Amino acid sequence: MAATSSQNQLARAGKRLPARLYHSLRIRLVNAVAIVLSALLALFAAVTVNHIFEAELQSESSNIAYRACSNAARDLQEGSDYLTSQVRVYVATGNREYLDAYMREIEVTDRRGRAVETIKYYLGEKDGAVIDLEDALGYSNSLAERELYAIRLTAEATNLRDLPALVEAVTLEQADAALSPEEQRQKAEQMVLGDEYQLSKYQISASVNSCSDRLLERMNTRVEENNQNMRTWLNRMRLVIMALLGIVVLDVFAVIFLILWPLATYTQEVKDGVPLTRFGSVEMRYMADAYNTILAENRARTKSLQHAAERDHLTGIYNRGAFDQLMSEHTHDVALLIVDVDYFKEVNDGHGHKVGDAVLTKVAQLLERSFRMSDLTCRIGGDEFAVIATGITPNLRHVLVEKVRAVSRSLADTSDGLPPVTISVGIAFSEAHAGEPDLYKAADKALYVVKERGRNGYAFYDEIAPGEVPNG
Repeated sequence: MAATSSQNQLARAGKRLPARLYHSLRIRLVNAVAIVLSALLALFAAVTVNHIFEAELQSESSNIAYRACSNAARDLQEGSDYLTSQVRVYVATGNREYLDAYMREIEVTDRRGRAVETIKYYLGEKDGAVIDLEDALGYSNSLAERELYAIRLTAEATNLRDLPALVEAVTLEQADAALSPEEQRQKAEQMVLGDEYQLSKYQISASVNSCSDRLLERMNTRVEENNQNMRTWLNRMRLVIMALLGIVVLDVFAVIFLILWPLATYTQEVKDGVPLTRFGSVEMRYMADAYNTILAENRARTKSLQHAAERDHLTGIYNRGAFDQLMSEHTHDVALLIVDVDYFKEVNDGHGHKVGDAVLTKVAQLLERSFRMSDLTCRIGGDEFAVIATGITPNLRHVLVEKVRAVSRSLADTSDGLPPVTISVGIAFSEAHAGEPDLYKAADKALYVVKERGRNGYAFYDEIAPGEVPNG
């Protein structure tokens, strides 16, 4: 058949679904919204992390710049103080060693000039801290001119030769050149120890301190800005994380209440053979309506068959005519069980036809009670029965085995006064009878194999060895 009866029923049920279903929540829509929102939040989280990283880099860069500029200010102060100490000792002692140390600081080390270049590199030309440090360098350079003059006076007083070029370039005033060596040394000492010199030193220190204060203020401002920026982005990250967590929780609850809970309820209701409760997502409600329609149609068909006297007059179950009709309507996800009462002729011969009829009725009742309401039990011959188990696939064969064993145990019980009997059962699945296009013949061949094995058992058509299957 091009389409099974169940598929046709599903299609008809879908057409009859009320329009209001489409106004309910669809799980696909819920998942799509959750995915889009999660993707957007993840993108925003990535941007947030990048800003936090940049803020951290800016903070580190500010720290590096502050340390470099602070060191530069300190280097200028230390360079100026070093020049002062060397010139004073040289003027006091006339020792050439201190003159050479002074000149190395001026011409080679040049901590003062390098300090200004360093701070300009980090802050630019017009920054207040740079201007302060340039002022300090200007005061220091003016002081260096005074110091070089004092050095030249001392060199003249000590008759020192081979003077450095900077000292050699200093020209003494005529009055100072006419002084005696002792007077020249006294004047040199006055130039590097007097109040005017100290005032210049104070101006240098004041400018350096002003530069340091500006640097500290700048550093504190940038630290606070970076901290505020970091707090802002961290707070945004917290919101993103909370939003993502909220989406996950909502999605989990949506899956639970729209799918899992309805599925669990439907499973139990299917087992109980009752109509499904309509709730959950639109897809679950559609399935419930379709199932309920099929269930109602199956029940109506069953009632119709009963009314048409398609029941076996002895056992009350479906007869052979009903069996043929049911087999034509159930071709998908079906397991067919052919059940034969072993040695039934001996029961009739040994106990009489009345007992034999009672045994057949007992077999029919046990089969009907052991299987589900949706499964169809039929008497298709004198001592031969069939069960059409619907909605069964090969992976559920263990369920059928348990039911067959339960029937066999009950038939062995003689407490009802009937003799014990055994049954042989051949089973075939609609999805697993390759090589035998007819499901009934496949189950009948499996029954034949059970009888060949000694009866009182069961066999699945898809599990028997090729040599055991009869031809024809």
